[in-house]
Amino acid sequence: MRTFKKIAVIGSGTMGHGIAQTFAAHGYDTVVIDVKEEALETAKKMVASNVRVMLETQFITPEQADSTERHLSYSTDYAAAADADFVVEAVPEAPEIKAAVFASLDRACREDAVLASTTSAMNVHDIVKVSHPERVLIAHFNNPSHVIPLVEVVAGPSTPADLLDDVRELLKSIGKAPAVLKRYVPGFIVNRLTAALLRECSYLVDNGFASAEDVDTAFMANQGLKASFEGPLELMDYIGWDVAAGVGKFIYPFLCDDKQPSPMALKMIQSGALGIKTGKGLKDYSGKSREELNAGRTMRVIKISNATRAILQDR
Repeated sequence: MRTFKKIAVIGSGTMGHGIAQTFAAHGYDTVVIDVKEEALETAKKMVASNVRVMLETQFITPEQADSTERHLSYSTDYAAAADADFVVEAVPEAPEIKAAVFASLDRACREDAVLASTTSAMNVHDIVKVSHPERVLIAHFNNPSHVIPLVEVVAGPSTPADLLDDVRELLKSIGKAPAVLKRYVPGFIVNRLTAALLRECSYLVDNGFASAEDVDTAFMANQGLKASFEGPLELMDYIGWDVAAGVGKFIYPFLCDDKQPSPMALKMIQSGALGIKTGKGLKDYSGKSREELNAGRTMRVIKISNATRAILQDR
């Protein structure tokens, strides 16, 4: 089994600073590398803010807050990743940027260092070129990365099974819930499930069966309550697979199977109601800044996570 001691995170933005913070909080010596000094200064402020909120909500302990400060460092030099055992690329979703980062890592890192990409959609195995491709995999942290436990781990064409096991254990050691895909599929797990659910929800609204508010209520007051401890497949164990198959035989022919964005989505786009970034979506968000809305959402995620963490650990 591999031993991971030193972590390097490339990119200090939306995802990178939170990923690095989490590793450091759990005692791993971690360096955040970014080409811009001002980006690192912003990351330091964001980490400090995260730690303050997470302490106030008891999401982390005082010891973990202290560990974050002691184990987290910042650099503009790829040489800082030279002795890293596990490297996480967290740069923008542009193929040419990711290819350039991995080329730099291939030169700077040890040959046995594991190189992971946080991409949420790309098949990086078709994009990046390194001398030892078997050490490259996808580790898709979810936003906000310092709060959400899920990390989707996607194997490459030559990723050995024991490496996937080792990465799974590494992620568990920092309080994450890894889900491993044996090979790449567009959207991984979460985005495929989200897209399928959104398609059906939109279909119900577009065809006048229910309002958007009632569709959301139906989800939150049923599946939403159970989702933290029971996935849709395990749910069938309690319903009965025979019952589920019988119901499915009746319902499947009537489910939406559109291959394009829904009329509902196109209508929202055409009207400029894109959500909190425009101040209006299905709801009116005027009077509150995007930062305030995101902070409130993060706080709700933390509260739910605190309430369900023990349940997840008992599984």
